[in-house]
Order: sequence, then C-alpha cells, then structure tokens
Amino acid sequence: MRILESKAVRPGCLLAMSAAMLAQLALNERALAQQPMVAPRALAHATMALEANTGGKVLEIRLADEKGEPAFEAALSKDDSVVYMRIKSVSDDVTEITVSELPPWLAKVHLEDYMRGVAQAKVPLVDAIVLAEELAAAPAIGAGIAKPLSGTHPALAYYVEMMKGDQRIVSAIDAQTGAFIAHPESLYQPYTPVKLMRRLAP
Repeated sequence: MRILESKAVRPGCLLAMSAAMLAQLALNERALAQQPMVAPRALAHATMALEANTGGKVLEIRLADEKGEPAFEAALSKDDSVVYMRIKSVSDDVTEITVSELPPWLAKVHLEDYMRGVAQAKVPLVDAIVLAEELAAAPAIGAGIAKPLSGTHPALAYYVEMMKGDQRIVSAIDAQTGAFIAHPESLYQPYTPVKLMRRLAP
C-alpha cells in the first residue's frame, strides 16, 4: 500500500489565502450594499398604486437602475397612449417621467401589441406577481406582459422576474387563467416597454 505524504502549508501561504478571502468577502458585501433591498409584495404594491393613481394599466414595471432607496419605473397604457412613470416602493408618490415623443412606426411595432394584450388579460398583473413570489419565495424586481400577442405567438402571458440571493428567477403565468407556463425563457422579449422607454427618456 502506497502512503502519500501530506505537504504542510506554509504560514505565509495561509496569510495570503486569508487576505484574499477577506478581500473577496468585502467586495461581495459592498456589492450587496449597493443593491436596493426589495421587500416581498413591494412590486405588487407599486403596481396597484400606479394603476389606482393614473387609471391606466401597467404594461411592465421594473426596479429602477439606481442605488439607494428602492424605486420602480413603469410603462402604462392609458387613453390609447403609453406613459412612463416612476414610484417609490415605500410610498404612493407617483411622478411621470418625461419621454421623447415616440416615432409612430416605433410605437406601432413595439407597443401596440402590448397594449392590446393587457386589455385582453383576465388575470390582474398584481395577482401574477404575488403568485410568482409565493412559488419562488423571493421578491419580484420586474413584471409585465411577456412576448406580446402576434400571429406567430397567440398566447397571452405575464413574466415575473425575481431575485433570490444573487440568482435571478423568471416565471411565466398565463394572463387568462393564472396557470404557470413551462419554459418561461421561450417568452423572453429583449425589447420590453420599460427598456424601450428608458432609451428614449431624456
């Protein structure tokens, strides 16, 4: 039987390893500190407040890309137009974000399908957010109409994006029945209403 000799680790190596581990932990802590902490139901609360305050329907709502106190940005369908609004998750203080005028062709191609979809949805977006959070046991950071209705995509669904630690989880929910949809990645749409409006905001 062959006995393998173990090699002792020199004290200098241990110190270097410990310093590297501490540095990485500090970086991780700083990264977490920079991310807004989103409470469960915060996205659902913001969605309800926006719709109640404006009388519109949320096409999509997402956590704002900024540090500090959590806030959400949303694209809403109202009176045959789309408005871009912002709300802080800890209050009902709603402010409209000024957006450059959309070229008619851009609105028609990217937003009319979303507006038609949200008008036909039977399940409120708020309910879809709550269902997804309960299943994932994680707070939602974004939600809205998934890939919009079209001739090649007749299904009407919501997507809900959540964060669990550093892991992103996405659920898709049928907007007519409230049932979860398998393979939510198939409903991924890179040009969502909020992402489009962010590009156009001054």
